[in-house]
Amino acid sequence: MAELQLLVDNVVVKSFPLDKSPVLIGRGHDNDIIIDEESVSGEHAKIELVPSELMENTIDIFIEDLGSTNGTYVNQMPVNRMQLQNSDYIRIAFTDFKLIADEGAKLAKTTHILPDK
Repeated sequence: MAELQLLVDNVVVKSFPLDKSPVLIGRGHDNDIIIDEESVSGEHAKIELVPSELMENTIDIFIEDLGSTNGTYVNQMPVNRMQLQNSDYIRIAFTDFKLIADEGAKLAKTTHILPDK
């Protein structure tokens, strides 16, 4: 099963299992992962687990910013919606997470083929 690890100074302080879809992240009390920080929007982002269209018995994990004020970042790049990979760093406003996917998650890897120049 995949999980989000909450990081403080690169130290894991809490883990959140991604055992349902979607997983809502934000400051509001209706979210699955509640971040009690003023910089986090009430409904900041969501994570979706979707069966892969390309590989049987694998899941694709997506993160989507829900129109937040301070943004959602993956590996320091701002994103609106993006597929996640194992060990990606996620920042919700100013709160850091790391995605960890164990063998059971069977997270699909994506290969990027660049065109010839």
